[in-house]
Amino acid sequence: MENKAKILFIVSDFYQSGANRYAYEIDKSINKNKIDLSILSWHPLNYSDIWDDHYYSKHQALGTPIFFENEINQLTVPSIKERFAKKLFNKPFPNERQMFHDFLAPYSKIIVVGEYLYPFVARFMNKKELKKTYICVQNSIFQHKENYDRYDKKQFFQFITCFKDGMYQNELHSFGNYSHVFFPLAINIENPVFKSNYELKEPIKIGIFTRLSHTKPLDPFLYAFQLIVEKYPTAEFHVYGTGDPEKEGVMRIVKQLDLEKNVFFRGHQQDLIASALVDNLNLIWLHGYYGVPGGFAGFDICTTKIPQVFWDFSVSSDQFSDERFPMFHSLSKFVAKSLEIIEDAVKAKELAEVQYKYIDDERNIQKFIHILETLFEEKTK
Repeated sequence: MENKAKILFIVSDFYQSGANRYAYEIDKSINKNKIDLSILSWHPLNYSDIWDDHYYSKHQALGTPIFFENEINQLTVPSIKERFAKKLFNKPFPNERQMFHDFLAPYSKIIVVGEYLYPFVARFMNKKELKKTYICVQNSIFQHKENYDRYDKKQFFQFITCFKDGMYQNELHSFGNYSHVFFPLAINIENPVFKSNYELKEPIKIGIFTRLSHTKPLDPFLYAFQLIVEKYPTAEFHVYGTGDPEKEGVMRIVKQLDLEKNVFFRGHQQDLIASALVDNLNLIWLHGYYGVPGGFAGFDICTTKIPQVFWDFSVSSDQFSDERFPMFHSLSKFVAKSLEIIEDAVKAKELAEVQYKYIDDERNIQKFIHILETLFEEKTK
């Protein structure tokens, strides 16, 4: 199809993160007959000693052209002829970032995936390029307070966020001049296997899927789990995700609470859906923001029909409450709700069913991808 909209996604890397999952789900779902999508990675492959370039091969399998910043953002060195012209006629040298500008020129829209990445990309852009740039917000201010510190708040910005009316104003409260497009964090629903037995059977197994990081603290979950263990001494807390529990200070809390025999660090999971089902977890605990799951792990778990209860890191559950996602910043209420779900099979099944329905209704990317397709096809004003 001729005259397809030529769109560039700029990502930080291809690690297994929420931002890269977001870009991949869109790449997988966008209508390639209408959209010509390419990806620019700000970091080269094998940049990290810890993280694998998980999504690189996945984008390749979709046939998406991939470029790297160190290949297209090289300095233009003046030739001898240009040096003479400068000396004799004071003719300006070519723009030292001309290679970068030439690369960006054919794209009708530039989508920076991650508000944390934008300042590092924008410093090389000219006004024309900034005018066609959109910023996908990936981390709530409650996760990273410094998200927008590097922004020049006097400029006009174009944001794409998963925050609905009332939420995005809170997220972008420090900005006075911006446009906003809502596009939910969304997934392709492909899991055909579900949890079916919700009867209480010891040992109780609670799981959490997260990275061990100071931005995703486990403290409230561990304190809550200690109270669970007081009632069910054989209860198990399975922590799935990368990170060193000693280095991140998690083991210090585990030892202080005398939970070494009950907490299991399972490491990175290639397939968190399969892990949750095979381990027959009774309940999932996760972080939440603005009354909804704080990332793709929560959405994936919804497709297993394992019930979830959330700790609210935005301290806003009263403002953005949703009964489908029990969310607390009170330890006693969090534990009480968790025990209610664990001990009552009917309530556990009911909660799991409404959480699954939410994903199908509000996070199924096939129902929302048209928003981005329309945006990408619009001519830049």
